[in-house]
Amino acid sequence: MTARDRIMARIRAAQSPARELPPPLRPALAEVSGEAAIRQFIAKAKAVSTTLSPLEAIEDLPGVLADELHRRDLPLEIRTGAEPLFALDWGEITHTSGPGRIEEPATLTRAEFGMAETGSLVFASGRENPVTLNFLGETHFALLDVDDIVGGYEELWDNWRERGLNPRTVNFITGPSRSADIGQVLQLGAHGPVSLHVFLLGGGAFF
Repeated sequence: MTARDRIMARIRAAQSPARELPPPLRPALAEVSGEAAIRQFIAKAKAVSTTLSPLEAIEDLPGVLADELHRRDLPLEIRTGAEPLFALDWGEITHTSGPGRIEEPATLTRAEFGMAETGSLVFASGRENPVTLNFLGETHFALLDVDDIVGGYEELWDNWRERGLNPRTVNFITGPSRSADIGQVLQLGAHGPVSLHVFLLGGGAFF
């Protein structure tokens, strides 16, 4: 037996048997599921100045988006990534695809998950949804499927692994950009989009 072997044997002998750790404590806000999770997500998202509207079918997105752009006095222009769901007939909307640009009036991305615990949207980076689209542009529109709303962080990561996602970047976005650094007065759009709007696919029963 070498000196290293003797040292390692003493370390192993001194170690106590591995004990089973209790499950982590989770707040009640993270323990919701099903319809309760969807309703809580909507309430939490609204509480951080996110606006939401239902979307019954993905084919309805161009028309619903056009209505939102009109309502916000924005040009009928949208920029997305190469998300396959966005291969639509955009009609009167000028649609471009690629990374976000600073002069963009509005961008549209797809969220992988929504978290009922905080009202946050969770995005995976990649060609289909470039990170810059989440942060460059005056208004950020996001598509979220009601089936992708989870209770809390633990459930989120379980589903993330099951989906086999392995992006370079994960973004958690909770409402539009904000800051109260100057005079302790809350300002929206301080470091990114001034507004965040979620199209909730399959969410008609919750509005």
